[in-house]
Amino acid sequence: MNIAIIDDDRKDIEQLEKLLRAYAALHQTEITIEAYQETEGFLEAYTAYKYTVIFLDIYMSGANGVEIGRQIRETDPDAVIVFQTTSVDHMSSAFSLHAYDYVIKPVEQERLFRLMDDITRQETGEGKYFRFVDHKCECRLHYRDIIGIRSNGHYLHITDTKMNEYVSRMTFSEAEAELSGDGRFLLINRGTLVNMDHITRFSNGICVINDAVHLPYNVKKHKLLEQTYQNYMFAKVHRSMHS
Repeated sequence: MNIAIIDDDRKDIEQLEKLLRAYAALHQTEITIEAYQETEGFLEAYTAYKYTVIFLDIYMSGANGVEIGRQIRETDPDAVIVFQTTSVDHMSSAFSLHAYDYVIKPVEQERLFRLMDDITRQETGEGKYFRFVDHKCECRLHYRDIIGIRSNGHYLHITDTKMNEYVSRMTFSEAEAELSGDGRFLLINRGTLVNMDHITRFSNGICVINDAVHLPYNVKKHKLLEQTYQNYMFAKVHRSMHS
């Protein structure tokens, strides 16, 4: 497991490294850690898919962690970014990047170990899967990898984070019945579900997902949809703070 830490505070880096190595020793996991106190050095060394997880400080002297996260997203849309911050007040600026998690500094051991357990489960493929048939082939997508589902006639169109589109004869009501119970999926229009973890913004009747997919939403419910999304994101941060 390759891990990057970008933080201008050497003491914070050392504390996080110590906890990560303790986790690796406990779980008999091999890890490599590369730490950067300057964002320029990280960006020069960074290549897409190089790291399993990237711990990124939101506020550093002379640098904005959110902007660095945005540059990472441009080359690696699936990067597991964990923002570090000194206050929950600073987290809202990072919402649009759909970070995997947010942690408050200094990071507590129990909190970090739970986070690493979640990341490890993700890397090994554990979790919830949506199963369907596409052109007579059985398919499955992890819930986190679905960005949107929409009905079109008698077919269901499913888009994943890599911009692959699948077509299934499954009815929209069947998909909605399964996914609506997960909590991250939002019905933005009749026959259209989106994963709130991937919403970029609502604008002029269009829900923008991952800055790439544009789906129309019910403008009569604009305020309700936007509020539901904001509530979801704040609740996600709150859970990460107290888990």
